[in-house]
Amino acid sequence: MRLHLTPLDGLLLLVVLIWGSNFSIVKTAIEEIPTFGFNTLRMAAACLVLLTVSRLRGEAAPDRGDWPRLITLGFFGHCCYQLAFVTGLERTTVANSSLILGCMPIAVMVLNALSGRPEGCGNRQWLGVGFAVAGVYLVAGQGVGATADTLRGDALTMAALWSWAWYTTGSRALLQRYSPLQLTAYATLVGTLCYVPFGVPDLLRLDFGAVSGGAWAALVVSGLLALSVAHIIWYTGVKRIGSARTSVYGNLVPVAAMAVAFLWLQEPIGAVRLAGAAFVLAGLVLSRMERSTACAPL
Repeated sequence: MRLHLTPLDGLLLLVVLIWGSNFSIVKTAIEEIPTFGFNTLRMAAACLVLLTVSRLRGEAAPDRGDWPRLITLGFFGHCCYQLAFVTGLERTTVANSSLILGCMPIAVMVLNALSGRPEGCGNRQWLGVGFAVAGVYLVAGQGVGATADTLRGDALTMAALWSWAWYTTGSRALLQRYSPLQLTAYATLVGTLCYVPFGVPDLLRLDFGAVSGGAWAALVVSGLLALSVAHIIWYTGVKRIGSARTSVYGNLVPVAAMAVAFLWLQEPIGAVRLAGAAFVLAGLVLSRMERSTACAPL
C-alpha cells in the first residue's frame, strides 16, 4: 500500500484553490451585476474561450450520435447546477450550502454503484470519503441548521449536488472518445444556451456603464478560471483517476475558501475548523492510497 500522487493531483489542488477563491470573487461581482445576468455573461465568456481553444487545437465538433448525451450533460451540469446553486444560496445559509455540496463524493459513489459499473473502490476509499465529509462539517457546519426559511434553499442546493454528481459520472462514455477540453467546451455551449433565457431579463435592466472595472474583471476571471480551466482539469481527473476519487477534492473547496477568507478578509478560523481541515486532508490521503492494483479509472 502506498500514497500515489501525480502531477494531476497538483492540478486538482489548483482547481480547489480556484473554486475556493471563486466565492469571494463572485460575491464581489454580484453586488453590482444581478446574479442571473452575471452567470450568463461569465458562462458565455467561458464558452467562447473553450470553443476557440478547442478549434485551434484541431478538435472537431462531436459526432451527431453523441449529441443527445452531450446535451443532457450540459443541461444538468451547467444550466441546472448553476440555477439550483445560485437560487439555493439565496434562500439558505453559506454553511448549509457548503455542507450539502461537501457530500459530493458520496453522491458520485452512489451513482457509480447504481450505474452497475462501480469504479472498484473499496473500504479505504469509503473511509476516506467519510473522513472528508466529517471534516467539511467541522469547517462549514458551525451554525448549520434547517429551518422553515432555509428548507427550500437546502432542497435546491441538494438538486445542485445531484446535478453536478451526474455531470461528473455521466461523462464516462464520452471521455473515451473526446478530450476533456473538447467535452467541456461543448457541454458548456449547451449549458450556456439553456441558461441564457434566465439571464436576459437581468441584462436588459442592467446599467452597464455603472458597473465598475473591478466587477468586470471579477466576471472575466471567474469565467476563465472557475468555468474554463477548472472544468477542463476536473474532467481530466475524471478520465484518469475516476469520478469517485476526483470528487473527493471537492471536499477541499470549503477548506480553501476558509483559508482565502482568513488571508483576504481576516475572518477567524479557530481550532475546530483547523481540525476539520485536518480531517479533509486525511480523507484525501486515504482516497489516494492504493495497492498495486488501483481503483479502475473511467
